[in-house]
Amino acid sequence: MNRSITLAAAGLAAGISAMTVAAPPDAHEIKAKTDAAMTYYRAQGDKFSLDDPGFHAVLDAQLNGVDPAECDIFTIGKMQMLWAYSPNAKPVWIGRIVEIGQGDDWLDASLMLAGMGENEQALAIATPHGFSEVPDNRLGEVLQALNQLESEQLIPMQVELVGLVDRMPTDDPMSLMQGWRSYTEVLGKAQVDSEIRRKIHDRVVDGMKKSVAALQEEAKSASGSEAEELNRTAERMNGTIAFLDGPAGRGELIGYPAPTVDFLWNSTGTAMSNLGDLKGKVVVLDFWATWCGPCVGSFPQVKELVEYYDGYDVVVLGVTSEQGSVIFRDERGKKDAENFEQECELMADYAEAMEVTWPVAFSKQDVFNKDFGVRGIPHVAIIAPDGKVAYNNLHPSNPLGEKAEKINGLLKKAGLKHPPSVEEKKATEKG
Repeated sequence: MNRSITLAAAGLAAGISAMTVAAPPDAHEIKAKTDAAMTYYRAQGDKFSLDDPGFHAVLDAQLNGVDPAECDIFTIGKMQMLWAYSPNAKPVWIGRIVEIGQGDDWLDASLMLAGMGENEQALAIATPHGFSEVPDNRLGEVLQALNQLESEQLIPMQVELVGLVDRMPTDDPMSLMQGWRSYTEVLGKAQVDSEIRRKIHDRVVDGMKKSVAALQEEAKSASGSEAEELNRTAERMNGTIAFLDGPAGRGELIGYPAPTVDFLWNSTGTAMSNLGDLKGKVVVLDFWATWCGPCVGSFPQVKELVEYYDGYDVVVLGVTSEQGSVIFRDERGKKDAENFEQECELMADYAEAMEVTWPVAFSKQDVFNKDFGVRGIPHVAIIAPDGKVAYNNLHPSNPLGEKAEKINGLLKKAGLKHPPSVEEKKATEKG
């Protein structure tokens, strides 16, 4: 690390330490602490890493003097950026959230843990309460969280999940859009009977269509910004309806043949027209774009996965679509492309500059692929050697052990060679 930056970080940490006050901090103090972390982040530029000890030192200095036991769930949420990325602080604050989960704020605590991928602890808090204790206007948030779970975790909830359809907020468009678009996806993962799923899917779509009509009718009698906002909401809901028409939205993605993805170009120069060309291998699809900071930030973890499966029947493939430009992380910055051919050339230069060791491809379908339920990037789907989708809606920066467990399981099931687990590999290296 640059010495001047290191010294600056030390000074910044010392300054924040001197500023700390009795917990809990107020909104102004939280903003000051967050700004300090962002100052360090910006100083690192493209070399920033969440694993940087200097960054951890700044975070710990900001948290110095703040007692988690004095913070409520709202304050903890506001401070999440500070403690969630500190290896020292995170377990302590997670423990505080679990403690809060034993009281009246159990739902907020459970959802916060789920949002961080701490699904087992989230379930442990929420399960004793059940769906009956969740307010109707928050069921959408719960459905979003449930969509992160594995099938085996959802299957025991089948009966209760089906019953939620009668609590669908058809008279509240905003609540309907929040999470309910994930409803049939969750039912699919829970292996609810396909006929029941279709009926519920139709009810959800019908409810959204009625909401669109109501919003458009209301917009006619409104004026100015109010009418514009009503029409925008109706347009967003039409997008949700389009999503629900795809395999992910119908709950027919996991365990089904992968939707068609047509490739217009790939960085390897080899013939690859669609996913069918990769059948017989585990395919890790990473939907991304050069303008997406979290996508680029996960490159080290993607590279780690590629190296782990070198020599095995696993293909990690970065999938994007034509964007009209490529965002370099050096002095070149944003480079607009005059045509698709030039964008392909720019992408090849980008891959070389960023030391991308896995193939990247432009797909005919948009990177926000509705068939795979891609609503934000990065977004990872894993396809089994038989061409069926095994996992979806993963993040490329998830721990290597979690990804390897899933991929090794698919290789083993297909009778293909697989590497040792991460734990086994570590034990061998120590020995």
